Amino acid sequence: MRALYFVIGLVLICTVGCTALESANEDEKEIPLSQVPAEALEAAQHAVAGITLTEAEVEEEDGSTVYELEGTADGIEYEIEVTADGKVLEVEQENEDDENDDD
Repeated sequence: MRALYFVIGLVLICTVGCTALESANEDEKEIPLSQVPAEALEAAQHAVAGITLTEAEVEEEDGSTVYELEGTADGIEYEIEVTADGKVLEVEQENEDDENDDD
């Protein structure tokens, strides 16, 4: 009987944890590129030469606004995280395998 209660407890903990992770990802909001500050756009374009930006998301991270910009350069997809004042936080090159993963 204790084993049954243990299993039920684990299932409940996993369910609550997964729900918390999903709500954490809901902080990101897709926005038009026209709403991204010029400094952030310029920084992203300098971070990856020849990039054509196609999508933008905004989120609050540690009390500051962070923009996640997506685009392509030379047939390669990139994600660039940048602050509103143009500080590049991360540049991530997408692999073909990443498209199959549901991030």
